[in-house]
Amino acid sequence: MNRREFLKTSAGTTGLFLGTGKLFLKTLEPIPEIANPLEFYPDKDWEKVYRDQYRYDSSFTYICSPNDTHACRVRAYVRNGVAVRLEQSYDHQSYGDGLGNTATPQWNPRMCLKGFAFQRRVYGPFRLRYPLVRKGWKEWADDGFPELTPENKARYKFDRRGQDELLRVTWDQAFAYAAKGMIAIAKKYSGSDGRKRLQDEGYPEEMLTHWNEAGTRTFKLRGGMGL
Repeated sequence: MNRREFLKTSAGTTGLFLGTGKLFLKTLEPIPEIANPLEFYPDKDWEKVYRDQYRYDSSFTYICSPNDTHACRVRAYVRNGVAVRLEQSYDHQSYGDGLGNTATPQWNPRMCLKGFAFQRRVYGPFRLRYPLVRKGWKEWADDGFPELTPENKARYKFDRRGQDELLRVTWDQAFAYAAKGMIAIAKKYSGSDGRKRLQDEGYPEEMLTHWNEAGTRTFKLRGGMGL
């Protein structure tokens, strides 16, 4: 094929395609004028999947203390009886102490990464599913909480952290032992005898200024303080 024949063939082919294209375009429906694309947009069911991830049945607030001292008040969202996520409450300015002192909005937000993921520990496969009490501590409580002399510390294994046996107890037993321990502390560190005991054990003198001979004010109620 020479140059002239090639150009003739190319021109004919191009004309054929253009003609076919015009015929095809005539069969298309015109695009309607859409004033509001959000109203015209067709099926939106896929959006429900994302919204459904945050659906919840109820919520409640609680104090989050995962072995630290901050004690943040956060909100849990419950779905089908399971706390599916935790969020900051953003209301620290709305509550205060017994004297009427309130915090400020500057405390918001108040929650750490441990708090955000705490439900994973609650529902995790290695979570505790029933109360446990250390065998030596239970024996110490059953014996009436005798003074923890070096000999008694060894006897009840207070000096061997992580080496004692853990015993399974009922919830009623766990609550009863906790109550017995609180009563023993309150009695032991109340009054003039309690003051002398606290001083002998190295209790800071400035702490006794507001102690008012009440053993209950020596309680230290937080996680990680077993010893």
